[in-house]
Amino acid sequence: MSKLLLTLLAGALLSACGGGPRVSEPTRYDLGVTAGAAATWQLHLGATDVQAASWLASTAMHYRLAYAEPLRRQSYGESRWVAPPAELLESVLKRRQVAAETNGPGCRLQLVLDEFEQRFDTPQSSQVVLEARGVLLPARGGDMLARRGFRILKPAKTADARGGAAAAREAAMALADELAAWSNELASARAVVAERCRN
Repeated sequence: MSKLLLTLLAGALLSACGGGPRVSEPTRYDLGVTAGAAATWQLHLGATDVQAASWLASTAMHYRLAYAEPLRRQSYGESRWVAPPAELLESVLKRRQVAAETNGPGCRLQLVLDEFEQRFDTPQSSQVVLEARGVLLPARGGDMLARRGFRILKPAKTADARGGAAAAREAAMALADELAAWSNELASARAVVAERCRN
């Protein structure tokens, strides 16, 4: 009896020390190195802050089988983002922004990420959906200067997490360009906004 017990204990110890099956680490993706020319802002931007809806607060890579289960959000089991999507997106936007020169502190851009998923319209065809709301605020105070919604769709070249990550990168770059274009529209059409961002 004692020999059997000792044998079982020894087996358990060996398993705990690495003798058992190993669980593979998930593949971790980010949005890559920023490529291309930075987007120039005519409005001076002092700070960029990206927040996200609660369901996007983790490092899960979300996808949706719109053709089969349109109301079900799923996540890849063996793939993850290296950080929550809002953090990755904020990093891309800051690297892509070249603000206009000014002596003042500049405006604040607050962006809320509402959607960031790979959506499958068929088993072989998917696209990344990025939806966000942007609010432009002065350096001090909470009175809103302008706001706008953004919806960007980028097709994935492969129907997997790798293809989704590449398409997500393209969506982030496109958002940076659209934000810059928005700021330049405001600078041209609304002198009050431009003045508030300079002082």
